[in-house]
Amino acid sequence: MAYIEAEGVLVNANMKKGGKLLIQIEVTEDLENREDYFHLRKMIEKNVRFSLDSLVVEYNVTLNARTNKPVREYQVDVSGVVSEVKSEGEQAEMDLGLPAEKVPTKEETEEADRKLIDEFIRSGLAPQHEDLTLDFTSILKRFYDGTGYAKIAADLNITLGELSVMLDEYRKRVAPLATKWDDWRRGQTETSAEKPESTASEGSSGEVVEFTEPVVQEDKQEAVPGNEEKSSRIGKDELENFILGGYGPAFEDLPYDFKELLTRKRNGETWMEIAQSLKISSSKLAADWSEYKKRIKSVLDGENGAA
Repeated sequence: MAYIEAEGVLVNANMKKGGKLLIQIEVTEDLENREDYFHLRKMIEKNVRFSLDSLVVEYNVTLNARTNKPVREYQVDVSGVVSEVKSEGEQAEMDLGLPAEKVPTKEETEEADRKLIDEFIRSGLAPQHEDLTLDFTSILKRFYDGTGYAKIAADLNITLGELSVMLDEYRKRVAPLATKWDDWRRGQTETSAEKPESTASEGSSGEVVEFTEPVVQEDKQEAVPGNEEKSSRIGKDELENFILGGYGPAFEDLPYDFKELLTRKRNGETWMEIAQSLKISSSKLAADWSEYKKRIKSVLDGENGAA
């Protein structure tokens, strides 16, 4: 039986006469062996059965329009449980029973590696939602063990379409938590590799490790009036236009041409596709991109301060 399973990029889809759809897929991973290629050749102009499943999850993040920071921040405790953090202002309003301040917000679309989100869900650490009652942890464990979505849907007495809609919605909701959890997990790995065994037990007394969006640390000395406000207003557009203008410096530990990568992103490619072309994981690219933006923001903050 001719059979092949691989991952790739859906390059194009054209509707032809007679209602036929011509799909072009670029395989971005190495085939397991040359026999896979011959199996693929045998299937040309033959009837085949296939399914497409996106490996990228797009979700919206609500930003404070004044500061360009996420309205919701998250923290991860030592056991990997992610929870929302209330700002000092929100906590004070709750404690005093005051009405919440109305803050102007805006939406921004982010992308995440679907495999990373699924790993977070399968860990059992993802929260439940009252309106999404399925056991998504069990569902994904079955899927990655080899059970197809159609079989899982049939066992749950729902249609494949209903399962797909609910699973996609759940992935979007837990995506921000999954990315923070992955930051925490990678930090734990790096810390355990760097610290000697004698200090490995430090920090196990139940303290909370907080992760927020990359923020440039301000000098501890007294701030000059006006500078702090000007610095905090460096937005996404100003930051990216600075990079696209070729003004961003190069860093030896960040070996990518982010001007070129950002240009590709604005031309329609996703970060997942760009990561695949570089033969690195999307989470690795996301971490380097975040670090690069942090450093560029520090450069811009310095210029604002000098001004």
